[in-house]
Amino acid sequence: MTQKTKEFNAYLDFQKRAMAPFIDLNEFAVRTFERAARHSYEAAGEALEFSIAQAKVALSAKDPQQLASKQAQLATDFVGRQTERTNEWLK
Repeated sequence: MTQKTKEFNAYLDFQKRAMAPFIDLNEFAVRTFERAARHSYEAAGEALEFSIAQAKVALSAKDPQQLASKQAQLATDFVGRQTERTNEWLK
């Protein structure tokens, strides 16, 4: 009976060593997926904030020129943040 347990334990040890690279790869994939999901969530949040800010500007603008300049400024800020986020992702 003791011999079978030793053989079984040896088999389990072999399985652990054989699967270790796959477990590491799986953990890496999960971390990467989580990072991508967080990045997408933050980008979607910024897009929502951008659209809300545009609506507020449209309601508070006194004339079309003021509306256009404020929307241009909002768009410039949004594109700048998205560019920074893209550069972070590429790192």
